[in-house]
Amino acid sequence: LNSPETPVFHKGSELYGLFEGRKAIQDVGHALVVEGYMDVVALAQMGVAQAVATLGTACTDEHVRKLLRFTDTVVFAFDGDAAGRRAAHKAMGAALPFATDTRTFKFLFLPSEHDPDSFVRAHGAAAFESAIAQATPLSQFIEESACAEQDLNTLEGRAHALAKAASRQPLHDSPATIR
Repeated sequence: LNSPETPVFHKGSELYGLFEGRKAIQDVGHALVVEGYMDVVALAQMGVAQAVATLGTACTDEHVRKLLRFTDTVVFAFDGDAAGRRAAHKAMGAALPFATDTRTFKFLFLPSEHDPDSFVRAHGAAAFESAIAQATPLSQFIEESACAEQDLNTLEGRAHALAKAASRQPLHDSPATIR
């Protein structure tokens, strides 16, 4: 589980469970990216087989590129704590260059006392699938992130929010291509 990077193994480009979950990803129409291996295992045991996990790293553009070979919809599911929010912001940065009108990226934040493993065990697969359906779209997550801690009743607050949102834009005008 804690394999080092080597010339042939790059954690930033591999996803735990992708081989096993690829058919489920295509069948349900979306990939579910979680933070931990045990989240993938627990979700699969409970019938949520479209989950994959990064290998102890933040989500990278290579992870997103790989997932987009199987689906045009990716849902990132993170713990509701501060670490989960940080992971979501990194995933947002990885997803933005691939955002087009035909691709959907969403963010699911679980209650702070749960991760996907504990949530699905406590509430069941149907509740977890319902939470996925209610996940926050990328555009809304960008807006919420940009407006956080800003006083939108002032010109300065709105300007700061606009600058934060603009800084999250991809560095190029054309959508990223899938290799």
